[in-house]
Amino acid sequence: MRIIAGCWKGRRLLAVKGMHTRPTSDRVKEAIFNILQQYIADSNVLDLFAGTGNLGLEALSRGCSRVVFVEKDPRVIDVLNKNRANLGCLEQSMVIRDDVFHAIKRLSGRERFDIIFADPPYSRGLEAPLLDAIADSDILCQDGIVVLEHSSGDHQPDRVGSLIKLQDRRYGDTEISLYKKE
Repeated sequence: MRIIAGCWKGRRLLAVKGMHTRPTSDRVKEAIFNILQQYIADSNVLDLFAGTGNLGLEALSRGCSRVVFVEKDPRVIDVLNKNRANLGCLEQSMVIRDDVFHAIKRLSGRERFDIIFADPPYSRGLEAPLLDAIADSDILCQDGIVVLEHSSGDHQPDRVGSLIKLQDRRYGDTEISLYKKE
């Protein structure tokens, strides 16, 4: 795993040993950031199911202002914090150790995000409830975008509350669904 563009281009990220996490591949990450290119600068980003911070750290490298990472596994958070320290971005980011659904409730009414990355474990049916939780909260800015990474076999709804699907992009067994507030 590495940062693929921006001020930290080429820098390696530490990973968790074993198959406990499933980091976004460089190919998928590059496609996501090509789509989001115009939204990244000075944005406030929320990285749900953050893992080792792959997506949020890429956003920081490309010029976003701040990232809030949400991850509940303490072993994974240790690696995430080492990645943050190695890149020198502790001041630009914070980690919330909590369940994603609880964290969304805690953040609602307190902070808003321009971009929300959501990469839940595949094929566990978490995508629709997660989109519901985001739509029901007040964490997404009016022109904000949700980037949902999921298994290409799991079809996502065209609409969830105030969120409307803009597009789907498929990359092998991974699919990206982009949502925006209506």
